[in-house]
Amino acid sequence: MKGLKEVKNRIRAVDSVSKIAQAMQLVAASKMKRAQDFAIGSRPYLLHLSEIICCLSEKKIQKNKHPFFIPREMGKRCIIVIGTDKGLCGVLNNALFKSIPDGKNYFISVGRKAMQFLSRAKHSLLANFSINDRVQYHEVLGICDFISQLYLNGEIDSVEVLYQKFVNTLTYAPSLQRMLPMEGFHDVFNQMLKLANLELGCFQRDIRGLLFEPDVGQIIDHIAKIFLKYNLHQVLLEAKASEHSARMVAMKNAMDNAESLSQELKLEYNKVRQYAITNEIMELAASATKND
Repeated sequence: MKGLKEVKNRIRAVDSVSKIAQAMQLVAASKMKRAQDFAIGSRPYLLHLSEIICCLSEKKIQKNKHPFFIPREMGKRCIIVIGTDKGLCGVLNNALFKSIPDGKNYFISVGRKAMQFLSRAKHSLLANFSINDRVQYHEVLGICDFISQLYLNGEIDSVEVLYQKFVNTLTYAPSLQRMLPMEGFHDVFNQMLKLANLELGCFQRDIRGLLFEPDVGQIIDHIAKIFLKYNLHQVLLEAKASEHSARMVAMKNAMDNAESLSQELKLEYNKVRQYAITNEIMELAASATKND
């Protein structure tokens, strides 16, 4: 049986871990609430931006021949993997990395954990970016400029993003979403409506003839670039909301496990202490018997 000092030291260590986990849980909970508000609050903007593109006639988009809307054969595939910079978020990263498609692909990592995994797996890593907890819009511009340049130069034929899609505090699932080329916009728009719990009837398509100023080409070019940036920004917000939610839940589980282990150790400590006291009483009784 373990000694009193050893059990007491273990109780002290477990209690310290429990306090640290509780503090980290409170920090993660505050960040989680802010990240969730940002992710949910920015969805309507992207939804209405998608509506604008859906209202543009397909003939005008095809006639304009903007490179972002022109379909390409599945050749050089680039995948943006959005991981975390820090750990202690449960199986969030592992579940994401297991969803990476097989085959020879090019990768762009966002977050230190994604970069480390892709480097260890010896994937073709084109670049690595880091995003802070607030996911400022200007941080997204560098990523969009990089992938746009590669796409327009023909170095890659498609751009997809792999991230943890936020559903609620306890639910987030790996999602692979295509960014370029922009195809099947009506399907994308319907998925956004479904996620926002809205019906298509809320967004009636304007069938009237529209005049574009200064011209259709500049408008489509501007809208395509804006949508790419805000779409990636929304994806990063969703990933951050999932990260902080997972970290809060992980720290809550760690704190509960530490408290449970502490109770077990305290019970063991009482047993050891009782055993020691019983032995002392028996030794005193035996000594008194010998003296008599």
